[in-house]
Amino acid sequence: MNESEKTFSVKARNMSALAALSVVVIHAGNGGMGSFTAKMLHQFFGWGLCTFAVPWFFFASGYFFAAHLDEKGWWIRAVRTRLRTLVLPYVVWCTLFACFAAVLMIWQNLDAERSVLAGLSWRWLVMRGFGLDVSEHPLLVPFWYIRCLMVIVLLSPVLVWALRRGRWLVPAAILPAYVYCCGLHNRYAMPWFVFYSFLSLAGWLYFSVGVLARRGNWSARSCRVPSWMCWGVALVAICVGRLALYREMPVLANCLWIAGVPPLMLGFWRLVPERPWPVWLVSSAFPVYALHYFFEHFLESVVLPLAHPAWWAYAMRAGIVVLLSIWVAQMLHKLRTRESRVLFGGR
Repeated sequence: MNESEKTFSVKARNMSALAALSVVVIHAGNGGMGSFTAKMLHQFFGWGLCTFAVPWFFFASGYFFAAHLDEKGWWIRAVRTRLRTLVLPYVVWCTLFACFAAVLMIWQNLDAERSVLAGLSWRWLVMRGFGLDVSEHPLLVPFWYIRCLMVIVLLSPVLVWALRRGRWLVPAAILPAYVYCCGLHNRYAMPWFVFYSFLSLAGWLYFSVGVLARRGNWSARSCRVPSWMCWGVALVAICVGRLALYREMPVLANCLWIAGVPPLMLGFWRLVPERPWPVWLVSSAFPVYALHYFFEHFLESVVLPLAHPAWWAYAMRAGIVVLLSIWVAQMLHKLRTRESRVLFGGR
């Protein structure tokens, strides 16, 4: 690994830690906000600034995936590695969350325990709990990304074949379908093909761009677009897009949301330092991603079942979940047991 690749790897780890915390901020608004100010903060930060997070995960996955494409048997090794780092943690965490959700549901309905138990069919728990129902996200919602990434890795020989022949024509061909399905055709506030589909068009788009960036020795330093322009375009897209959503113009809001993610990602990349952040923070990226939804769901369902009317409710909820997730992640890391390595895919 040369010096440029080492620098990229350090920045990428820092960026992934920032992205994991951003996912927490996105989900901190679950259950609704009680005041107009809190709703606007959630729209600007949660569905605005923080939306670079999952596209970044796909891009980084494609970038590091491409490092071994010239090696013999690369696909077998890629699948074998991700069975340990993706599939095994996926199964463990989805099992834990399905049990957690079932217990929480019963706890919330103690007076009607029999009817709740009757409604908890094993088929529903298995299909939704493990994300086997491809028309829906898993019960542990953030893990839709892991499900989609594993599908991309399994089908990667087809993608790599196309990228070697068409190069940038491949993401260029995906982009119109992405815009149509997520922006023009979708009438909801958050595009379904981005967040719920196991064949996420956003995933294929950013993963393929990551592969091409690695194959072309891409460096963010070589990009001549200044930071102020990246942030300017991103902030305009966020603000106008959120206003369009408020004015019940979802098509415009979705298209601006799609257009704002790349400059937003590049803007954050320019801000992330090249020196490594503290180990406790960087090592918490995947644990925070896996753990935070437990706390979010508990706060939403039990502690704060009704949206708090104060404007600071959103920031308070996000702060609580971030601190709890990092604290529990560090406690599990300190165990240094085989179980903790399985939980976090060896991270």
